[in-house]
Amino acid sequence: MIVREIFDEKFKKYLKDKTPLFNLNIPKNKKYGDISTDFLISIKDDNLREKILNDFKSDNYFEDANIVEPGFLNLKFSKEFYQFFFKKLLDNEANYLKDSLKSEKKIQIEFVSANPTGPLTLGNGRNAAIGDALSNTMKYVGMNVFKEYYLNDAGKKIDLLTLSVQLRIKELKGEKVEFPEDGYKGKYVYEVAREILEKEDEKIVNNIEYLREEILKILISSIEEDLKAFGVSFDNWFSEKKMRERGEIHFVLDYLKKRNFSYEKDGAIWFKSVDFGDEKDRVLVKSDGEYTYFLTDIAYHLNKWNRGFREVIDIWGWDHIGHIMPLKWALKVFDIEEDFLTVILYQIVHLIDGGKEVKMSKSKGEFVTLRELIDEIGKDTVRFIFLSRSSDSMLNFDLDVARKKNLENPVYYIQYAYTRTRSIERKRLEKNINFDFENINLDFNSDERELLNKLIYVEEILYQTVNKLSPHLLTFHAYDIAKKFHSFYHDYPVLNLDDEKERNKRILLVKGVEITLSLLLNLIGVSTPEEM
Repeated sequence: MIVREIFDEKFKKYLKDKTPLFNLNIPKNKKYGDISTDFLISIKDDNLREKILNDFKSDNYFEDANIVEPGFLNLKFSKEFYQFFFKKLLDNEANYLKDSLKSEKKIQIEFVSANPTGPLTLGNGRNAAIGDALSNTMKYVGMNVFKEYYLNDAGKKIDLLTLSVQLRIKELKGEKVEFPEDGYKGKYVYEVAREILEKEDEKIVNNIEYLREEILKILISSIEEDLKAFGVSFDNWFSEKKMRERGEIHFVLDYLKKRNFSYEKDGAIWFKSVDFGDEKDRVLVKSDGEYTYFLTDIAYHLNKWNRGFREVIDIWGWDHIGHIMPLKWALKVFDIEEDFLTVILYQIVHLIDGGKEVKMSKSKGEFVTLRELIDEIGKDTVRFIFLSRSSDSMLNFDLDVARKKNLENPVYYIQYAYTRTRSIERKRLEKNINFDFENINLDFNSDERELLNKLIYVEEILYQTVNKLSPHLLTFHAYDIAKKFHSFYHDYPVLNLDDEKERNKRILLVKGVEITLSLLLNLIGVSTPEEM
């Protein structure tokens, strides 16, 4: 770390070996300086506050320090700090914050995990963007992260999918069939049916077990291809079917029964979640013998624990909010504490076209797929827009904005800022303009300082992204940097200056923008084009 390490070391001196908890912010009012922390709010001892303040005042990295009630410590960076910051930035470029929060603890992030009963939807796409950007950031800062996709490749939904495809095959062969009301609809079912019909003979098509495997193979392969086009890959694809075959579901049922945390009623098996404060007990096995998602999730998360993961992060749709605590309570029966599992909930996506919402229905097979969106709009824009709001906020995906190839499109706006930095660098080399870091004027004016503070604050953005599990902060900050840079670009010439020290200072700022935007866009999963 850079700034955070400075603060952390100072605060530790006054906390008697406790890890200090604090946030860093850029003050909205410039008169308060360059960086601010709320740390002193929790300290009521005036003498201790004064000691901390004097500690910062005596540090060469700060030009000024003051306290504003109820306890904000505001600081202004010195030339020595700027020199230190830029040296680290230029020496390491986009790796200047790499491994800054290094940890050996095994962390698993499970995301997307869509049922392989159809193509990925917009909601699955938002899930993928959140999970991948968070994983990228955690890996970058040195966390031991493992990405996993959970395949619901067993159960009645798969049986119904198999029947749906089998009936469409018969239709394609000219047979008259009675299609079930709850069967899987949509053109993709016909496409799978055609693919199987083209390469298999009738005997194999009527082999239900073989047919099920072929259907899953086709749909899982399609999901993998769509995710690859979206820039997402996984370390492991975990099969529910194989978990069942290993007897892990039965182990959970037997264990809960032995510990007296389950019972039978009305032909079903129930978990005693009321004992933990739940409003009702939860079904583990339905009266028809079908396993519930709740039961398979218990077995799956026990499997995660047994594989050595000590922190797991799941990304679920908002409609699963009521499932979180019962799962945590069930895991407590296996001596797994509640903080083992963290769930990020995300809201639904509304697709807007021509100012109107595009109505979709999965039950009728009428929906826009993630792949269709990628093919029309492009991976970069789709990923960015999915991350353009916090996960707990509903998202309106406006196609009219997304289709634009101008500065109204936020992705284009940021990428254009990056290409401007690259253009300046190319022109500098073409004109043989020397850049000398040792011969530089570090007296930044108010506008330059605003831009510079945004670059320095990238460190805090990464810290908050992984600690608050909020990858949308990456897109917000990338946009902020781009906005400040576009303004800087229009108001201040960079290369056409006779004053070498002043020119070097502005080249330095441009290099800083290039490096930090490259880092943020890479973590988001958006490309950095040389020209636009």
